[in-house]
Amino acid sequence: MKIALMAVSISLCLLCGQNCLANTPADDLPENHYIYDKNFPAHKMAKPSVGHLYLSGGMVTADALDLFRSLERQYAVNSIDEISRHYEGVRQDLHARFHPADAQQLFENYRTYLACQIALVNDSRFETKSMEPKELLAQLSQIQNFRREKLGRETADALFGKEVKDHEYLLRRLIIIGSPDRYGKEKEKHLQKLKEDMWGGENVSIGEDQEPYNLYEQKLQLFARDLSETDEINRRQKIEEFRKEYFTPEQIDRLRKADAEVAAEEEHLKRYRAEENKILQTTGMSQDQRDHAIKALQDQYFGTEADAFRRREAMLKGTEK
Repeated sequence: MKIALMAVSISLCLLCGQNCLANTPADDLPENHYIYDKNFPAHKMAKPSVGHLYLSGGMVTADALDLFRSLERQYAVNSIDEISRHYEGVRQDLHARFHPADAQQLFENYRTYLACQIALVNDSRFETKSMEPKELLAQLSQIQNFRREKLGRETADALFGKEVKDHEYLLRRLIIIGSPDRYGKEKEKHLQKLKEDMWGGENVSIGEDQEPYNLYEQKLQLFARDLSETDEINRRQKIEEFRKEYFTPEQIDRLRKADAEVAAEEEHLKRYRAEENKILQTTGMSQDQRDHAIKALQDQYFGTEADAFRRREAMLKGTEK
């Protein structure tokens, strides 16, 4: 395994557009103990406008992380036994590109950085054992604290601060959205407070998906408890209100038609199940007679889709076993 490619990362379902939500109340989070450091100088986490891209005030900048990762890939070796060759390649590269003093400073930081990365990769405490956002948040905290211990707080936050902040914000959003104990309005207030706490007046694009359908789906997740605790008529009215926030009249009409089709399919399947159950409960039938009767029933109810229905049924039964 190439050590230069062993980067430690956190896997996020939302980043992939998936709904991986924790069943954890938002109040369980350490609201006043964020992983990212509010007091850390902002310029050290942002690209410097002037001067050296990778060094600032005797410290590495956030951009140095991209440099270090590219050096990892470029001078990859196959085992820890070849680490000396790896470091020599990196040292020569840096001295060919930068002033000797800057090259040496970057090289020393790189050696410390890579040693930390290798230690992280080989420590079972930092393996991802759960995809629950609350567990991932705890893991992210452990990883950054480990980096701070090995690299020094300023260096760890300069290199990884922006990355950590982005991941932390997304994970905390997921935990709030997925909380089953809170109502929609409460969740919205928590989301707004989180945004203000972590970003202040900054424009935030991360996690702020403006695609109407995704906003609508998020709204349903936020108000899941509200919708589950009301009757069917009020639930439908509330969903109509949500749709009017995000969709045009034409889009709403298409959604209604889709709802009707789904409802019709569910009713059709319900009727089939009732007839199927009658056959299963009929006494005096051999297994072959029962199978033949069910197959005929499926042909009657699903027509040209009967074979596809039977395949799905077989897959479900296989899963149940």
